[in-house]
Amino acid sequence: MRKLSCRLFMVQAALIVLLGSSCKQNATLLQSDDPLHAGWNNYSLGEFDQAQFFFEQAVAEAPKDSDAQLTALYGLATTLNLRRPGEDPERAQELYRRILDTAPANDLAAWSLLALARMQHLVPVGDDPDYEQVYKAYQDVIDRYPDRLAAKEAFLYLNSILVATLKEPETRRALASLDEYVKNPSNTFLGPSWSLIAVGNTTLGNQERRFEAEVKSLETTEIDPTNPFTEFAYQYWNLATIAEFELGDFDQARLYYRKLIAEYPKDQKIYGAKQALQRMDAMEAKIREELKEAGNP
Repeated sequence: MRKLSCRLFMVQAALIVLLGSSCKQNATLLQSDDPLHAGWNNYSLGEFDQAQFFFEQAVAEAPKDSDAQLTALYGLATTLNLRRPGEDPERAQELYRRILDTAPANDLAAWSLLALARMQHLVPVGDDPDYEQVYKAYQDVIDRYPDRLAAKEAFLYLNSILVATLKEPETRRALASLDEYVKNPSNTFLGPSWSLIAVGNTTLGNQERRFEAEVKSLETTEIDPTNPFTEFAYQYWNLATIAEFELGDFDQARLYYRKLIAEYPKDQKIYGAKQALQRMDAMEAKIREELKEAGNP
């Protein structure tokens, strides 16, 4: 089963962090006369000091309360919130709230409110979040910005809290919301939603529904065309083992073991997949022989 954390938390922005000696050279090449553009370039490269410098410059140069200034404020708040080391959560919260107070109808206000909720949820290692307050914070995003993408993310995070309790009442509550959500094929984040449904049904011991949800999660995975490393080897393995060991459905197990072997011939799980195919063949042959001996061909 996939680790729960991999299923519960989506990236808030499509920013690629480049590592290695080439980064500093690229950071120089990607500088722009536009400080806002330069700020995001440096943020994406992990050059947080430079990102903060350019975002602060963009805030100072943009007309007061303009979209450009709001965007710069959001970039600065995000840098101060997520940079490591040197984070400044108190100042980040002030900037997010400034955006909310200045332009509450702006899309960046929705993202800022979500960021504030995330800051309550993602506490330092060793600390425990106040889950009641976190739940309320996510619900606030959903209630205030129901049609915004930020609300869709908040919906997932909220239900992830319920699923993560591993308690039946909370799990059933989450599944009721998630099952209704995935009925609309035009909704965003269907893949992660199906993954949460799979986790919830694992808790409830409903392996058939778990398997169905895992298949749907695979089918609705969003492919990033800029990411050459997208692969489904683990999903195939996961589906095959659920089918084999939890459902006893050897046809489905063979399907996904063979997809793994065909599409990822160098994957480290290939040996296990081939062994599984042999194991199922041997088991079925044994059953056929026992039936034949018993007079039931």
